[in-house]
Amino acid sequence: MCLSASGVPSQIFSPIGGTNTAFDANYAGSGSVFQAANGKDLLMIYHAENHLFGTTLSNGNPFYMSVGLARSTDGGITWQREGQILSGHDPKLATQQSGGAGIGTPSAIEYNNYIYLFFREIDPQSNVEGIGIARAPVSGDGMPGTWQKLLNGKFNSSGLGGDFSPLSIILDPNSPNDHRQPFVSYNIYLQAFVLTIVGNGGIYFATSKDLLTWSPGKVVLPAPAPDASINIATSPYNWYPTFVSLNQSSETVTDQTGYLYYAKGATDGTAKHAMYRRPLTITLIK
Repeated sequence: MCLSASGVPSQIFSPIGGTNTAFDANYAGSGSVFQAANGKDLLMIYHAENHLFGTTLSNGNPFYMSVGLARSTDGGITWQREGQILSGHDPKLATQQSGGAGIGTPSAIEYNNYIYLFFREIDPQSNVEGIGIARAPVSGDGMPGTWQKLLNGKFNSSGLGGDFSPLSIILDPNSPNDHRQPFVSYNIYLQAFVLTIVGNGGIYFATSKDLLTWSPGKVVLPAPAPDASINIATSPYNWYPTFVSLNQSSETVTDQTGYLYYAKGATDGTAKHAMYRRPLTITLIK
């Protein structure tokens, strides 16, 4: 969204729409935005969904997700689609049980001449799901065909349809498969990467020196109800966390203080949620 001179919001990026097989036909939600290699354009990595199964268009549940890329040459006022950059290993089927499949909720950061992208992948046929990571050269602007997923310790699996190895990220050991919506930043206070992520106990921080090996998660905001058992229409929840330090120039850089932004779910029988924020200070315990 952007604001006109009169303060009226207008939509600047949206799903393609309609009953078709486009990967972003029915949902397109912005993820990370960063500068292109030319130093002028902006690149946006976005979560995309298609809700068409066979001849039936769902109301959003079930959904099949993937990741797309868009470019802006005018500072973010308008965006042009560059295409699909990541997709799940298991293809979309004609029928799907409730919930999501595929690959989504992307968060990206640049490091050592690569764009590293964190995501959650759910492959029902292969019975594999978890938090994964892919990378593409900064020089290639993350265009389709330049991404490789991490598989067995190496970035050698195609971003489009390739297999992946879930990262070993321990949140609640009693609910090891509950991990969603990763957001990555580099924290200059900790001198480490920080992953802000949802698990059974709430919103967690995990840290890493190399983006591959992560510490056990620490709860920074307890869940209002155990996350693994919630019903989004009737249970309270805190999802989609982002840690932002307002004195930093980029969302990919954080420091000792900032705000934890997140979505708080309603309990009115709908899937409505509202944005909240809380001040957050990191304290090292010796």
